[in-house]
Amino acid sequence: MGLDRMRTFTAIFALCVAIATMMSIAAPVSAQQLLRHESARDGVEIFVDGRGRRFIVDPYTGEVLGRANRNARFSRRDKYRAERAYRRTTRRARVEREFGSRFDRQERRLNRRRDRGFSERRRRDREFDERLDDREFEPRENRRSRQSRRNLNNEVASLPPQNEPVRTARSTLGMVKPKYGAEHLTKLQVFLDREGFSPGVIDGRWGSNVARAAVNWKQAKGSNVNLGSAIAVESLLARTGAPATTSYRITNADLAGPFVSSVPVDYARKAQLNALSYTSVKEMLAERFHMSRAHLERLNKGKNFNRVGTVITVVAPGAPVTRKVHYLIADKSQNQVRALDRNGSLVATYPATIGSAATPSPSGTHTVARIAINPEYTYNPKINFQQGNNTKILRIPPGPNGPVGSVWIALSKPTYGIHGTPNPSTIGKTNSHGCIRLTNWDAQELAKLVRKGVTVEFKE
Repeated sequence: MGLDRMRTFTAIFALCVAIATMMSIAAPVSAQQLLRHESARDGVEIFVDGRGRRFIVDPYTGEVLGRANRNARFSRRDKYRAERAYRRTTRRARVEREFGSRFDRQERRLNRRRDRGFSERRRRDREFDERLDDREFEPRENRRSRQSRRNLNNEVASLPPQNEPVRTARSTLGMVKPKYGAEHLTKLQVFLDREGFSPGVIDGRWGSNVARAAVNWKQAKGSNVNLGSAIAVESLLARTGAPATTSYRITNADLAGPFVSSVPVDYARKAQLNALSYTSVKEMLAERFHMSRAHLERLNKGKNFNRVGTVITVVAPGAPVTRKVHYLIADKSQNQVRALDRNGSLVATYPATIGSAATPSPSGTHTVARIAINPEYTYNPKINFQQGNNTKILRIPPGPNGPVGSVWIALSKPTYGIHGTPNPSTIGKTNSHGCIRLTNWDAQELAKLVRKGVTVEFKE
């Protein structure tokens, strides 16, 4: 009997011990159970819990990476995870410390780009930019400040319905940017050039000079054609009798020059040269065909301009206007010169740079005094302006890269005139020293249309 009780007690005790052991094995690992730090190797640390189990711990974040065998080395993956976590933490802290708020702005910008609506916002931004382009040609007198527009809105809101003013469409002096690309923009520019409404340099790009020329053409012709349509531009160009571009073979005369290696900025150094000629064949041919040098290079990638016989692609501008001009209007607000015949009809228009805030152009009405082709330029700082440190009178030699280009049309007001420029791409976009600046080819055409005594009116 006593032996049976002893066996039963022993069996129950063994069962209790087994249950307790199983419960201890299944218990999860907690931070408090990692009692002993055993070693640190391979960039990680080993901690041992109360039951002797060994764990891999990230020394920088405290994250438990996994179990570790007593005799096994740590895997490359575990080591890489620990090192990457450390680099990420320290790099972010360093960037925040060095860049401060700029880091936050960059992070917000990246978050916005991850949003699903990023493409939609980009489209709205593009439409907003196009509206700004349209506003560029709005008359200055029609532009109101934000405060005045808010006041107008408040006044309209307070009026009775029957007294509300009639809202009219905004008047613009330019056309909306077309949707077609550089090829058709080139065709539009060539067409306007052939019609006598100069777009300035032909570069296959949209700009204010092209927009104003297009609107002037429509007003002069009384046409309602949509120049924003590629089909309409193709049809109008076909009526002129030739495609927009043609082939040209470089000749010996083209390579003969004369050329100069470079054109100095300082007037004293310019005065030491014999002539301010073109600097390259590309520059000469670009101006001959009313093109920008960049557009000429785009149409002839890989072509050698310094070899006789090279066939290149150039635009085919129109023949010069031949109708005589009896009246010129220099419109300062529109950066444009308009040429009228004796009946007041529009003969031609030219984009222009007219004066600046520092050296404004004259006002009122003046006349053409004389015309000089390929003129010298006399620099007199006491009468005109001072360039750099030059305080003496200098004689600047003639040439298309001279200060007044290849043409000088003197006005009855001393020291003022209409002239060319060595930088045709800047016409209508920069300032002048009070004179009227055109491209060299536009100035040459205008010089043949006017004579001494023609009236020049400066319009504000």
